[in-house]
Amino acid sequence: MNDVRDTLEKALCEVRIPPFVCAYPPRSAYLVSEAPASIPAVWEADQALSRDDLNLYIHVPFCGYKCGFCNLYTIICTEDESHTRYVEALRGQLRLQRRVIETRRIRTLYIGGGTPTLLRPERLRVVFDELDRLRPIWRSEVEEVAIEASPDSLSGRSGEGYARALVALGVDRVNVGVQSFQPRELRDAGRARADVDQILDSISALRSAGVRNLSTDLIIGFHGQSDKSWEASVRALLEIRPETISTYFLTIRPDAWFIRTNKYTYERDRSLYARYDHARDVFLCAGYIQESNVRFILPGRGGYRQKSLQFAGVPVLGIGAGARSYNNTADYLVGGSSNPSMGQVQTYMAHIEGGLLQAVSGFRFTDEERLRKRLVLDLFDLHLAELDRFGLAAHHDIYEPLLVAAKELGLAEEPEPGRIRLTSLGYRHRDLLSWAFFSDRVRERDSAFYAELHRRNVGDSSYWGSDLVSR
Repeated sequence: MNDVRDTLEKALCEVRIPPFVCAYPPRSAYLVSEAPASIPAVWEADQALSRDDLNLYIHVPFCGYKCGFCNLYTIICTEDESHTRYVEALRGQLRLQRRVIETRRIRTLYIGGGTPTLLRPERLRVVFDELDRLRPIWRSEVEEVAIEASPDSLSGRSGEGYARALVALGVDRVNVGVQSFQPRELRDAGRARADVDQILDSISALRSAGVRNLSTDLIIGFHGQSDKSWEASVRALLEIRPETISTYFLTIRPDAWFIRTNKYTYERDRSLYARYDHARDVFLCAGYIQESNVRFILPGRGGYRQKSLQFAGVPVLGIGAGARSYNNTADYLVGGSSNPSMGQVQTYMAHIEGGLLQAVSGFRFTDEERLRKRLVLDLFDLHLAELDRFGLAAHHDIYEPLLVAAKELGLAEEPEPGRIRLTSLGYRHRDLLSWAFFSDRVRERDSAFYAELHRRNVGDSSYWGSDLVSR
């Protein structure tokens, strides 16, 4: 147990900032050989392991341009015909997964991408209408309806009209990719069609339209960013006072354009924690509370409900090319790969049009991996008794030494027996602690995946891997 404590303490003192953990396992751990042969069977098996609740995620992979740090499943496509056909494929996949949608309570709907607001509002309405047909009561059950948007897609003369169309559809949270209020940083990020005026214009449009939860983000670690420019962006965002604020450390992957500029490395300097600390202090003093390691919300108004529920074990059904689904039987990916292309999106559309619902890769869970999943994602405030159904007692060696070490080092506390809660220091280093709970199986797949991606995109074999905890 002392060895675990010493390793964790050394990591806190010496290791640079690890990648943000938003899912377990990450996409990098999926294998073709573990893609479920029958997606309906996966959801039937999950029924015995989870509540009858569901998060619904719809992926729109289209963008008008590609940001330099992006490694999501996105492609540049503004063709109206492609958008129309893709929306019909989304409708088709929803119908193919009718049983899951009809038999579970839809707690959240999230439309992400890509840039979903590249689609005309009437196209989005087609998707909402299909949900109305499949589950007429979903609007009375849902706790959050959210969509991602780029500032340029909601600015200009048509911006407020589009925002009002979103509200009419039932959207109550809009995530606007702000990232910075510094023109140079925006340019360096590859935001070819966004400037500070467009950011402010899009936010004004959303406010005028009556969007209940304005969600924005800032990114720590752009090339040329200084403590001074970061603090200026924090002040500018606070003047807007969005209901939800996210502050992410910039993560660079081998398939992101940034890695080819020679301005970035995969490792983030731990001195960047000072910028995180500054933002946290400013937001808390302004009346925000911390919902996660990356997110701050105005009480009773802000929040990212789908992510909170996903971390707590509520399954996510992914719809669309490149969409991932998460449940307690298997996680899987429908369509796409680590090298997005229009050809893959066309294959996805053709499959759906032919009635074929196919996973291209996946990850099958054991009880041990189900247990790790909750520990990795949900340590913000977790009752361990919730994990008894995954054989908690039989796997005490997985969690007990790490939790003891986390408490001794001030990362976690136990306000009552069996309840683990992160401290403020634990929030700061949550990703480090999360990585420590990864299984060897997932670590090895992650390193191999990104080493191959680096070789393919950068052209050498020097990638060191992304697991900073065990190095």
